[in-house]
Amino acid sequence: MKNIKNKGKQILSVCLSIVILLTMFIMPVSAAEAPQTITVKRTKVMESYIGDNNGFTAYATTDNVIVYCMELIKKGATTGTNYTFLEDADAGLAYIIENGYPNKSITNRDEIDQYITQSAVWWYLDEVTGAGNLSEAFQTTDKEAYPGIRDQIKKLVNDAKSASAASEPTMTVTINNINLGLSDDEKYYESDYVTVDLNGASEYQVEINNENSSAVNENGEVKTTFTAGEKFKIRLDASSVTDAASLDVKVKATGTVKQVATYNPSDSSFQKVVSSEVYTKNVGLEKTLTLNVNPEKSNICKVENGKYYGKDGREVDEATYNEECTSSVVAVPDTSANVPMVAIVGGLILIVAGASLIIYRYRTNKN
Repeated sequence: MKNIKNKGKQILSVCLSIVILLTMFIMPVSAAEAPQTITVKRTKVMESYIGDNNGFTAYATTDNVIVYCMELIKKGATTGTNYTFLEDADAGLAYIIENGYPNKSITNRDEIDQYITQSAVWWYLDEVTGAGNLSEAFQTTDKEAYPGIRDQIKKLVNDAKSASAASEPTMTVTINNINLGLSDDEKYYESDYVTVDLNGASEYQVEINNENSSAVNENGEVKTTFTAGEKFKIRLDASSVTDAASLDVKVKATGTVKQVATYNPSDSSFQKVVSSEVYTKNVGLEKTLTLNVNPEKSNICKVENGKYYGKDGREVDEATYNEECTSSVVAVPDTSANVPMVAIVGGLILIVAGASLIIYRYRTNKN
């Protein structure tokens, strides 16, 4: 019984693995960026699912990416026709591509879904540009091969007309005070926390033009890359600050936005096309903060009243001071310690002078 259970678990595990792999393969993949040139080929002639004479030729690139024609009043391209990138599709056309075949299933029948998507492209362009691609009969009275095909086209078009353009990535960087203040332990000059709000990006980087500084998060961890929503502050080694100065803090991120590409044919008598592949465009984001630092009164690297203070503000001996603060020390005589010595020397001079006077008078009187 135990062996049967173990085998059952193994079979279940294998099945789950297969399901996961299949899911990975059928999920639509976004390309990094739209190619600047494509070459198209005819793939098949579609059946007329609305009316009797409304079939059309289907196209794909030589890399087997489906493309849709945009100008029914022009000829369809011949196999081998080259196309060059024209522009990103508008929000409505991009909506049709993202929600049409092969990116989404509409009826669970691939050829009908492709027919619906192509028809929606022409119909949408008729609505917004007055292109005149589709006849009134196609849009109203022509018989459908399957009930509901026209409704699916109209729904896709109406939703496309309501679609808004994908928002460009944005980054907002805010700080309450651009002046750094001395920390309680007097080891650092620190900024307020910086808040970075990202839209369309998941992380950001911090660069500082001062090798004695670092960026730390709210847990005190020194980092150069932060996740969206994570705050940071700047720490500057206090021992490196001798005069008023400023430092630049550069915040950088890379955002992404989805786009759909349209293409121009090498022969202008052929239709323009729109690719069915959804691409991802990278958008660089950058903001620079200029922060100020003014040395505050502290014991860091100071000599005061004959005492030496090191880089952390604590009292040290002269050798440690010289090592930590890398500056010459000018010794100041302690006059209070020299007073007894002056008195002794003065007394000796008086004694010698008195003895000399006594000897001088003795010799004078004797003569």
